[in-house]
Amino acid sequence: MSTSRHLSPTQLKGLLKVGDVLVPGLGGLPPFSASHAAGEADRMFDYMNEADREGLKRVLFLLRFLPRWLLRLIFFVATHHRLFPGPLGAAFRMLNIGVKGCVMTLYYSDLTPDGAIYREIGWDAKIVEREGAPGEAASVPSAAREGERPFLGPKRPTPKEAFERARSGRASLSRLTLEERAKHLRELSRVILRRREEIVERIQADTGKSRLDALVSEVFGALDCLQWLSSHGKRALRERRVHTPWTLMGKRSLIWFEPLGTVLVISPWNYPFYQAIVPIASAFLAGNTVVYKPSEWTPLEGLIEDCLLEAQFAPNWVQIVYGDGSVGRELIEERPDKVFFTGSTRTGRSVLAQAAPLLVPVELELGGKDPMVVFEDANIERAAAGAAWGAFTNTGQSCTSVERLYVQEAIYEPLKKALLEEVRRIRQGVDRDGNAEIGAMTTDFQVAIVRRHVEDARAKGARFLCGQDWDGSSRMIPPIVVEDVTDEMLLCREETFGPVLPLFKFRSEEEAVELANKSPYGLSASVWSKDLERARRVAARIVTGNVSINNVMVTEGNPALPFGGTKESGFGRYKGEQGLHSFCNVKSVMIDRDSGKIEANWYPYTREKYLLFGALIEHLFRGGPLSFFRFALTGLKLEGYCKRAREGYRNRAR
Repeated sequence: MSTSRHLSPTQLKGLLKVGDVLVPGLGGLPPFSASHAAGEADRMFDYMNEADREGLKRVLFLLRFLPRWLLRLIFFVATHHRLFPGPLGAAFRMLNIGVKGCVMTLYYSDLTPDGAIYREIGWDAKIVEREGAPGEAASVPSAAREGERPFLGPKRPTPKEAFERARSGRASLSRLTLEERAKHLRELSRVILRRREEIVERIQADTGKSRLDALVSEVFGALDCLQWLSSHGKRALRERRVHTPWTLMGKRSLIWFEPLGTVLVISPWNYPFYQAIVPIASAFLAGNTVVYKPSEWTPLEGLIEDCLLEAQFAPNWVQIVYGDGSVGRELIEERPDKVFFTGSTRTGRSVLAQAAPLLVPVELELGGKDPMVVFEDANIERAAAGAAWGAFTNTGQSCTSVERLYVQEAIYEPLKKALLEEVRRIRQGVDRDGNAEIGAMTTDFQVAIVRRHVEDARAKGARFLCGQDWDGSSRMIPPIVVEDVTDEMLLCREETFGPVLPLFKFRSEEEAVELANKSPYGLSASVWSKDLERARRVAARIVTGNVSINNVMVTEGNPALPFGGTKESGFGRYKGEQGLHSFCNVKSVMIDRDSGKIEANWYPYTREKYLLFGALIEHLFRGGPLSFFRFALTGLKLEGYCKRAREGYRNRAR
């Protein structure tokens, strides 16, 4: 054990004991006591305030005599210090900041000669030597002045640096078992659950959405996906044995799901927390390191890092790079092993065009113009409530929002009346208590798109049933319902991505299908009818990646279902088993015994072998009660001939 100028042997034992509780070792990283981090304690204590130093020494002395289970409990409670008022909360806060901060600083500033910690985390976190004697003011390194985050590197690494760090993390991540990766996701889930109010606050600050929208669609959605990934995703990624045909008897056929390497995730601004956590977690569970770029409009800067850090993700497993589209282009130039992009169709085309010459695989989750088809036998009140929520949730800023409502002629008027009654009940505001249904639009450029669509519809004769008083510039766009919309209007053809719902009539099932498919998009749809056979028939004929029957936007609520689109809504799938496999190299494996047997289809080729193979094919694929028996006999005859032919082949002149 190390000796110390500042710590007694008992205090030093306390530091090592607490260190191993807080940092037991992750992947290829050693535990605190094996890292030589405690050897740096004196250098840190040299520059501490005397009162702080003596207080910390007394705490370490006391902690030395506590059992490890009690230490784990104490630091778990200390993490929740906000729950305790007054002096007790302050004491837990100081324990959490002081002791944990001391341990983490020493561990990630390990200066061992072999650089074990540095090699694993991929960047240098050394304690900076001061330029004067102890007690003098320290010179602050430029990286710290620019906002360097402990443990996770700079907030704004260059694309090249981000990929270097992420790629350096593959070694330690590869040493984790699938269960260990799932454990990190369970810990991340606990962190999000514990910090959910703080997360909702940050989401609201960046997006302007209502509080319940932030809680349900983002926090609940992320937790639901994490739970599925950590519980059921493991089965999807385990080695899988598949059928081996009779012609390959004696061999085993397997599928392995291996990581791709380093995945680039580029997420949109409308669901910034959910669209960060879910693809990061999916790629991570599949064994990939991740470089993540959030939208510059809703970056949630520092939040994702803090959650990952608290969930004990090693710093170089996930790198976060902030910036606009130009930064995204630089990241793609670093040749990730896959690009997972969620955003507009226009930007998706640019991503695909840039990645294609580099032969970088791309998955695109793009926009939609989703139809909702309501037949005359549907429950009008339920369909109206579903349409209102489906069109206006998140102020219409969802790629799966209802953007076209098709109603069968016989119930058009009563459903329209019920819908307008629903809409009039909607309260709007960036609330702090959950008492608002919709909030504000997030960006001014999206407000401009909505204004263009609304003005185009008004100029071409559309009839506005509500929301016509909007001033055309405020981010607080009220719910707008429009009828008499024609094919020439932008509202009918382009994605609006705002709280505008156009109504259309249809007469027959055939017409409903034709209208629903009359769009370049194909992301999601819904069909409403008491006749489930008809609903299923229509749902099958709509060209889309997702469809809900007698509900709206509900397919994306099940993390076991894959999510993705068709046509200009993109391609590829994420979530569910198919989504996990999209982050994998799906490797086919055949295992045979190492024997002296030569395969029948190997050389030599002869006329007799040709005839035997012809008979084998005939019996194998013709079918009938005697075919399999004849196939087996021909197979034995072929095997015997191949042994004899091989002997002659070996003696063939060279």
